[in-house]
Parts: sequence; structure tokens; C-alpha cells
Amino acid sequence: MKKNVLLVFVLLLAVSLVSCAKPDYKKLVNDFITASTPIKDYTIREVETTTSPNWKAVIVYVKQDMAKVPVLFFVSSDGKSIVPNSMVFVDNKPIYSKKLEPELGKIEFKPADKDRIVYNPSGKKPVIMFTDPDCPFCKKAKEKIQGYNGEYKVIVKYFPLEQIHPGATQKAIEEVAEWLKKTRPDLKGADTLKEAKRMVEEDIAEAQKAGIGGVPTYVMEDGTLKQGLF
Repeated sequence: MKKNVLLVFVLLLAVSLVSCAKPDYKKLVNDFITASTPIKDYTIREVETTTSPNWKAVIVYVKQDMAKVPVLFFVSSDGKSIVPNSMVFVDNKPIYSKKLEPELGKIEFKPADKDRIVYNPSGKKPVIMFTDPDCPFCKKAKEKIQGYNGEYKVIVKYFPLEQIHPGATQKAIEEVAEWLKKTRPDLKGADTLKEAKRMVEEDIAEAQKAGIGGVPTYVMEDGTLKQGLF
């Protein structure tokens, strides 16, 4: 009789522990991706809390060409519901507001960084910023770094997107030429424009070699490509 009572107690305890266990949110998302999506190359990074106690945010990075793109999966706290690649709202407010940036890969060469326009030259960590004179996002980034005095030394290089900004390459050359007039008094007239053209063409070749598809794009000291840094 005592053995039977003990066995029942152990079984009840086991059921209780299972029912109280926290769901494995990563596994739930992994099972969902495998069974319900065409996604093949991905990494489940982390589980984060949200402003709602009823939902968890699971961050997944999906490989697309050279980049890894973040995709959010929301899982209910009890693990019974999954909302993929969307947003959950409570009282008309999103429950998760953290900005996630794509990871653009890493280049295996060092772009030229001498004799270029530099913002915050006293910064300890060099970062190269590829930009387009006619890109509105680049203009906003430049506005932010005008008075920047943080840890990064921002070296400006040009990647004009002629297909969407016709004439941007010539504008880039003119910007570099104006800078050269102030910093390279040894260059005169046509030589200034010629050197500016050479520099911009070198920048474009490096951006293409790095597989950069949009601007502003930043090359960190270790070669990692990033967007939205500032």
C-alpha cells in the first residue's frame, strides 16, 4: 500500500513539474520554421522579454546572399501560439521596439583610408563610411556626425548609386576636389580634379569588391559591414 501511495505521489510530482516548466521558445520556433516555412539557412539567436508578460520575442537571423537578416517570431508565454515575421500589439502599442539591423558580412581586405575626409579625427576606433552625395539617408547620417565626438573616427569614402541618383558620381568628385583644394596645396587646377576622380573610382571599386549594395554602409575595424551605425 505504501509503495502504491509513493508511486502515485511521484507521478503527480512529475506531472506538476512538466506543467510548470518554462517552454523552450527556441525549440518551438525551430520546429515552426522547419514545418511551416521555406527558410533553410538560419540561426536562432536569443529570446527576449517584451512589454507584455504574455509574449516572448525570439530573434532569428536568416541568410540572404551575403547578409543575415533579422526576423522576429513572437511566442506566447505558454508556448501555444507563434506569430511569425510580424508584430504583436497590446492596447494599440507594439510590445517590442528594439531596432534590429541586418548583418552584412565581413570583408577580407582593408580599404584605403589615407587622404580622405575624416569626421572626429580624435576617435580611437576607425570606421569607414561609404556614402552617396544624393542619398537622403547618407545626408542624415552626415548631419549626425557633424558634431560627433565619440569613440569612432569616421573616414568618408564614396559609392555613388548612379542607377538611382544620376550625376551622383560627378558630385562626389566635386566634393572630394573641394576638400583637396584645402588639404593638398601641391595640387593645381586640373590635377586636383584628376586626383579627386581617381579617389572616387578607387572607392567605388572597393565598395563593389566588398559586395556593398546600399548606403550608408560602414566598414568596422575588423572588416565587418554594418548599416545604421549612427
